[in-house]
Amino acid sequence: VLVTSSLVAVRGLVRSMHANFGFEAENAMLADTSLSMAGYSGDRVLGIQRRMIDAVKPIPGVKSVGLISVIPLGGGGATEDVFTDQTTDLKRSNAAAHVQEFKVSPEYFDAAETSLLTGRSFSWDDDKDAPRVAVINRLFAVRVFGSVSNAMGRYYKREDGTRVQVVGIAEDGKYYQLTEDPRPAMFLPFLQSPSNMTCLVVRSDRDPQQLAPEIRSRVRELDPSLPLNIQTWTQGL
Repeated sequence: VLVTSSLVAVRGLVRSMHANFGFEAENAMLADTSLSMAGYSGDRVLGIQRRMIDAVKPIPGVKSVGLISVIPLGGGGATEDVFTDQTTDLKRSNAAAHVQEFKVSPEYFDAAETSLLTGRSFSWDDDKDAPRVAVINRLFAVRVFGSVSNAMGRYYKREDGTRVQVVGIAEDGKYYQLTEDPRPAMFLPFLQSPSNMTCLVVRSDRDPQQLAPEIRSRVRELDPSLPLNIQTWTQGL
C-alpha cells in the first residue's frame, strides 16, 4: 500500500511539473530585492524600480525585462475579494470571487512569456493619473463575467470600492503552489498599485552563469546597498 501510494504521489508530481504554469521558466532569470531594507519608501520606490528595469534591459542577450511584486509559485502574494460592478454592499459574502493579486510592469507578460488570450498588456501610460485597469486570467473572467468575451472592457470593484476596467485576459496559471486547484487572478499595473516587493524577470538567450554577474553589476551601480538574490526561474520553483 505504501509503495502504491508513493508511486501515485510521484506520478502526480511529475504531471504537475509538466503542466502549464502560465509562464515559461526556461531561459529566465529572477533578480529579487527588498527595497524597504535599502530604505526606499513612497515615491522613491517607483523611481528605483523603473531605473532597475532600464539598467538591465541593455545587457547583451536580454530580450525583455519585467517586474512583479511576488513571483508565481514563490510562496507568497496577496489575495483580495472582488465584486461585480453592480454590487453596492462590499461585504465578503457578496464577493464575486476571491482572487490572487500581482502587481507588474508593462513588459512583465513578455518576460514571463504569459500568453494573453485577448486584449492588451500594460503601458507606461497606465500610471496613477490614468483610469484604473487590470489584466485578469481566464478563470476570473468566467467566474465574474460569465465568459472571456463578456469580460473584455467591463468593470469590477475592488474591496475599497475602486472600479477597475478589464483591458486584457491572460491564460490561467499556477500562482501559489503546484498542486493548487485553478484560481482566479488579477494583474495590476505597478504604477497604479505601488509595492516595495520587487522581483525582476529577465528573459534572455544568454548562459545564466554569464548573465547573473552582469545583472548584479548593473543593479549595484544604481545603489550598492540593495540586497539582491539572483537565480534562474527553474531554480526558484
